[in-house]
Amino acid sequence: MKEVQARAAARQRLLNALVRETDAEVAAGELRMTLRGAHGTLVAEVCRESEVGHHVYGDGLFRESGGSRARLEHDEFVALVAEELQRRGAPTPPGSAERFRRQVANSEARSARYLARRAGPPPAAPTEITRHAEQSLLLGHPFHPTPKSAEGIADDDLERYAPELEARFRLHYWAVAPEVLLEERIGCGRWIPERVEREARTLLGAAREHFELLPVHPWQADYLRSRAAELIAEGELVPLGPLGDEVYATSSVRTVCDPAFGTAWKLPLHVRITNFVRNNPLEHLRRAVDAGRLVAAADWDHDGFRVLPETGYRAIAPGASGELAADFAVLFRHNPFPGSTTAPRVLAALLEDRLDGTPPPLIEEIARAGPLVPEHVVEWLRCYLRISLGPLLSVFTEQGISFEAHVQNSLLHTEDGWPRTFYVRDMEGTSASGERIPAGVLPTDSPVRYDDVEAWLRLRYHFVTNHLGHLVAVLGRFTPAGERLLWSAVHDFLAHCPGRYAERLRRDPALPAKANLISRFAEHGESPLYVDIPNPIREVNR
Repeated sequence: MKEVQARAAARQRLLNALVRETDAEVAAGELRMTLRGAHGTLVAEVCRESEVGHHVYGDGLFRESGGSRARLEHDEFVALVAEELQRRGAPTPPGSAERFRRQVANSEARSARYLARRAGPPPAAPTEITRHAEQSLLLGHPFHPTPKSAEGIADDDLERYAPELEARFRLHYWAVAPEVLLEERIGCGRWIPERVEREARTLLGAAREHFELLPVHPWQADYLRSRAAELIAEGELVPLGPLGDEVYATSSVRTVCDPAFGTAWKLPLHVRITNFVRNNPLEHLRRAVDAGRLVAAADWDHDGFRVLPETGYRAIAPGASGELAADFAVLFRHNPFPGSTTAPRVLAALLEDRLDGTPPPLIEEIARAGPLVPEHVVEWLRCYLRISLGPLLSVFTEQGISFEAHVQNSLLHTEDGWPRTFYVRDMEGTSASGERIPAGVLPTDSPVRYDDVEAWLRLRYHFVTNHLGHLVAVLGRFTPAGERLLWSAVHDFLAHCPGRYAERLRRDPALPAKANLISRFAEHGESPLYVDIPNPIREVNR
């Protein structure tokens, strides 16, 4: 049963990606795409249409040719998609079609395993509410062909490390000699728990009292041990094993959190998750730290809007570790929630479909705040926009900072169902318009600097297309408000936001969207292609 559900979720994602990225069209209850590789037309039953492409499909999936229809089985459909992409796209590496089919199957198998997990009782404590949301994203990105693929990690390791299986574990710590250490700190707070420091100093002894500690994911510790043998033999790197309390894996798999400690850790993990191996190259470290500098230098004060910046990084210098530098580097992120009654939840989990047919968790929050009538849903959305879209646009307009506020980088805290605090995290994805960066804050070669066109594109994609598009689609599908009324409310909200960018969102005919399907097939997910989609904010008011 879970395999059937996982395959249905995979088809949903592949079909919506085809509509977004190719000439496939949805009309009159059907998706239709003329096939170039095979004769005829791909036809899929559409149960519900969406203004921004979050269509919902039935079980009917066919290849139509010569006036007759032949039902497509799931594996036939995936193979047909691979064949079509190969015929339509730019040159791809040899074997790309076979790798694509294998990656889709990998993602499906992992989703099925996650769906089969036994659900525990609803959490009550704030820290457990936050953890539960981080670990309940079972299906992943709604426009990605392989949202749960993970290559390079054994199935047996999933039980120990997958957030979807409620993984908790102790971090390993390695001690690093000062002469090979590379670090940069831009924020306050401890990076290493006091208990870990005490245990580590006892193990290291006085001769190594100046060594610094590097947290390492336990899977990564096994991966690195033989590869770092020379540094270990020379005494510049000392593996200390597991220390301290348990942490839990968040929705990004490799970022981990101790709910009682004021720092979270973004760890390298040499596993190909969705598009690429999740390590921490120096450029990513610098971008996150420079974004933190911009946040520290900014003077905004938006009620209900918060940023969770990285406070620095620690790594082994590239000259010492060679190609392994990115596999050691750790980003440290401010975690303000220990001891707090605040219980923020990651947006991606609040929006994800439940396969038992009940509405996503966000609908429960809106219902807690009032009756699910159109007027109430619109008011809830306006309240949400005041703490999210409004501040994000203001920060970009005034300071030029474009946060990567997609649904997995965004957290929401509610009170009595109403949106109260919106958090943006993961500064590594931040970009900033070089036109408005204050003088003297960043070096001229900072990787966070972009031209205004690129920074604006990234803000529109990550928050408007990815984030707001998903949120409005869920509200439109599971409440009587409907998408068109909700997009009209967004249009009206923007009319009261100052600046040229708010006006452009109301008037521009198109929004950018990542071409995740084509980019994944062509194996350049780290530098994805973009396509234009109709801007629903404008379309519903034409």
